[in-house]
Amino acid sequence: MHDSDQFLASVGALESEAARHYEKAARQALAAGDAELEAFFLNLAELARMEAHDALHGKPLPAAVALPRIRPIEIEKPRTAVKVISDEVLDLHLALERALDLKRRSHSYYATMAVLAPDPGLRKMARAFEHDDAAHLAEIEKWIARLTA
Repeated sequence: MHDSDQFLASVGALESEAARHYEKAARQALAAGDAELEAFFLNLAELARMEAHDALHGKPLPAAVALPRIRPIEIEKPRTAVKVISDEVLDLHLALERALDLKRRSHSYYATMAVLAPDPGLRKMARAFEHDDAAHLAEIEKWIARLTA
């Protein structure tokens, strides 16, 4: 199944992808004038970068490791003569939806590894990542509710 090197490379890949998204989402929040949401995304980006760095021990992702595939979400913005919501708000909503999807995927991966990893140390590490992701999922869901209220 997974050895520690492959697990840590997977963590690095998941968290690196998430960090890139959160940084982009922070820029969108700033452009929309929502400094609080920008700070939230920047915090998520920093946490993801730290987790990726720690998992990879500061090294680049190994090319030969089979990593979990994170499929990009392709959502096209609706274009109508009458705009119901601004592009900025729509961009923020899509950024939050993408963040939610990324967290759900990594949470699912970590939850699976917390049960199936052959090594007790990996299971413990996966449980810690799963716990952190559960808290982040709840925060993202609150932001979505706030934005759509």
